[in-house]
Amino acid sequence: MSIRFSCSCGRKLKVSDEKIGMKVLCSSCGATLKVPKKSQDEYWQDAPAKSDEPKVDYAGTAKDFLVQFVPGVVVLVLLAWGAYFLSSQIIVGRGNLPPLGGVSGTVTVDGKPLANATVRFIPLDDAGHAERKGASVAMGLTDDKGHYRLFYVKDTTGAAVGQNRVEIEAKDTVGHERVRRDFNVQSTLQREVKSGSQEIDIDVHGTESTAPSTATATQTLAP
Repeated sequence: MSIRFSCSCGRKLKVSDEKIGMKVLCSSCGATLKVPKKSQDEYWQDAPAKSDEPKVDYAGTAKDFLVQFVPGVVVLVLLAWGAYFLSSQIIVGRGNLPPLGGVSGTVTVDGKPLANATVRFIPLDDAGHAERKGASVAMGLTDDKGHYRLFYVKDTTGAAVGQNRVEIEAKDTVGHERVRRDFNVQSTLQREVKSGSQEIDIDVHGTESTAPSTATATQTLAP
């Protein structure tokens, strides 16, 4: 089925109905025309007969699509992102944070700075069980000098106030653990986090160390 219509210059145009709503260019004067939904037979009676098939104005059609549909898609994306952001903040408890204390310090392994180590402070309940209700794990990463700072959630520093189980984990270049298991996955090391800022330095033993299964730590409250 064809759609017949005319340009203002007098040229008769004929296109397939698949192009309804699309923009075409008049092969005579170059004008941009939108294909109507129905044939305009009344114009064909007076218009001069010309049979050239008009060219589809893909650029004009694409422009119309961008103007009409893209803004709506952008709004939907923004709404979806906003919903995800709000839900993620609720899940991590950012809107209802427990009491936090700022924690930083230096981690050493057998007296030497331990670089690229993951430091975890896991809140303990009154019975010594991991993960106090309503509190999450605080994490930090040591730099080349072994210094770390704990983050409770993204962009929020600190760790839950109270007793915490401490885990130190560090891999070598081939993926082997550099810290003994009794200081990471089987750690019994505990430190108390207090309100305010504090320095908690921790010395652990490496996998090749024969030292007793203990770790030393110093804690200094900032003035």
